[in-house]
Amino acid sequence: METDITQLTGAYAAPWLPWIMIPMVFYILPFPVMALIFLWIEREAETESIEEEP
Repeated sequence: METDITQLTGAYAAPWLPWIMIPMVFYILPFPVMALIFLWIEREAETESIEEEP
């Protein structure tokens, strides 16, 4: 039984992808996002403290 590219449909296009994305989005992604937010807040605080000094 051979299949050519014309018989492939979207039904077989990575059905496991949502199960991979759930841990990626909820367990792995928050760490770099929180790190970037932390660095952004710290950079803003640093620039504000430099501007306030006479």
